[in-house]
Amino acid sequence: MFGLCVIGSKPTFANSSIFFQCKGPGMEYQVIFEYNEAQKNLTQIIQEPDRIQPGKVARETKTTLIDFKISNDFVNYLKDKKRFSISRLDGKVLRDNQDIPIQCIEIKTDYLAAKRAEVKTAKTTTTEFWSPTTGYADTNYVKLGMLATTNEICAVFSHPFFNFSSGQYRALDTMNSDFDWDGIDAASIWIRQQFQEKGVQLRRFWLMKNIHQAANDNLSACLEKKERAYPGFYEKLTRHFLGNLGYRGVKCIEQQFQTEKIVDNRGNIIERRVPVESQSCIDFNYNSGALNGWNTSTLTLMLIWKEAHPVLKTIFDKGERILVARIAETERRLAAKAAKEQERKDAAEETRLKAAKDWSDYQTRQKTLMEQVYNFATTGYPEGLKTLRWVEEQPCILTDGNRRFDNRLLNMTAFRIYREYIGSVWYTISTDVNARFVTSGNIPVDRLKNAWRLAFQKCPGKKSVF
Repeated sequence: MFGLCVIGSKPTFANSSIFFQCKGPGMEYQVIFEYNEAQKNLTQIIQEPDRIQPGKVARETKTTLIDFKISNDFVNYLKDKKRFSISRLDGKVLRDNQDIPIQCIEIKTDYLAAKRAEVKTAKTTTTEFWSPTTGYADTNYVKLGMLATTNEICAVFSHPFFNFSSGQYRALDTMNSDFDWDGIDAASIWIRQQFQEKGVQLRRFWLMKNIHQAANDNLSACLEKKERAYPGFYEKLTRHFLGNLGYRGVKCIEQQFQTEKIVDNRGNIIERRVPVESQSCIDFNYNSGALNGWNTSTLTLMLIWKEAHPVLKTIFDKGERILVARIAETERRLAAKAAKEQERKDAAEETRLKAAKDWSDYQTRQKTLMEQVYNFATTGYPEGLKTLRWVEEQPCILTDGNRRFDNRLLNMTAFRIYREYIGSVWYTISTDVNARFVTSGNIPVDRLKNAWRLAFQKCPGKKSVF
């Protein structure tokens, strides 16, 4: 066979090179065929990829082929006295017309070079969102989407859910200090789905240095803008949403300084404030890189990931509806409580006014003999007191509002009047054992006896043998 480069109706070489990605038992490599029109020969380049660094060529061998035949369906060539054939249709490889356990699939470009460019992009971009697939040295890198810009992050914070006060947020349920409502776990589920589709298997999530820096610049710029427009926004956000920053006292929207001491040529110590690198608004270590459920790491990732924002909107829509309903219920409950309290106050005032009127009426009217005796026996004053006075409801039947006595049922035979020292006070007691009238007033006992004599004349009580 001699170098014949075009067989069929379409060009055999699109860019003077043909690329194959070959895989077999325990091996993977790239084969490139480069046709030299001037010399009419074909160069075969075999590149074995580095197992650690994606895209790097660990070993490369070149062979110049002069006996070859290429069509749109195959590449045939003679090498080391053996005839090889690679199908451009199904990737089957023959050696001396015998199948070998290797499949070489034609690809459009140099995939190792593309992989190197991909890694370079992943490690230098400030707009695309790339992530390592594992935490090991031989990791690959995958594009997850785009990093949210400052304005896009601020658009998330423009959701009405962020307009409530700290007191109102307390109406929501929490778990481990993070919000918890039906549907809020959509964030972690969505992240898990994206990682599975892209092949990301990080046990502890982290960002590459360039991604972290770019994302943090966008997030901190947005937070600074929001704080200027709405003073207190940062404090509220770090209390209820990004508690990792609030807990550690991170001020990632302010320039940080440290004090340095220098000595001038006279030996004087001079202190000066020197700006230092600001703290980061992004911290996945607080939750140990875990993205399960709703936590500060989950929210942070969703904020910096542009494609996650529609999911966040749905989550905050649900949270807003729940919070509005909770606030309305709380206000209804508080209004009912206030109404009940007002009702109690009105009733108390009505009772007070009635009591004041009753006392006023009681003071101005003439007291019956029985009322004067009972008042004197319990207060020391025949006219009674505002807090204790007796009313004769029916002839010989009296009440002080708590107790009720029929004087005709008192045992006149057993009735005694005496003074007794109780605690540190002398009391004057009138009793027939069953009924007991006590006053701490310093009243003459003989006057009290005379009063009861008159009462029993008016309403005689019972008598007994002794």
